[in-house]
Amino acid sequence: MIAFLMIAGLGVLALLSRLAALTRMTIPLLYTVSMLTVFHGWYRAHTVLADRILFVLVGLVVLSWLLSLIRFVCDLVMQARDDAAAMEDFSYRVRKARENGEDTVSTEGLWR
Repeated sequence: MIAFLMIAGLGVLALLSRLAALTRMTIPLLYTVSMLTVFHGWYRAHTVLADRILFVLVGLVVLSWLLSLIRFVCDLVMQARDDAAAMEDFSYRVRKARENGEDTVSTEGLWR
């Protein structure tokens, strides 16, 4: 029974560490754990400073999330712009093919 609880606890710890890595919260989590265990005396003496350091670390993580979100939205906008340009080029090729009486339209070089 004790072995099962230890294995389950290690599994939950592994899951939480993976979740922290995915959300980029590893450094703030390690800082918090170290302040509550190894540097507890320093933390009690400098609570305000330690809390501000933690808030800065979490703020940097949130900033990285926002930058990733902005980059994702910019990529979506650029993809939509490229698709619109490719569609415009394709419609131009279709018009030219109709004017020349051709049955086929080249799609070479439209999409990357």
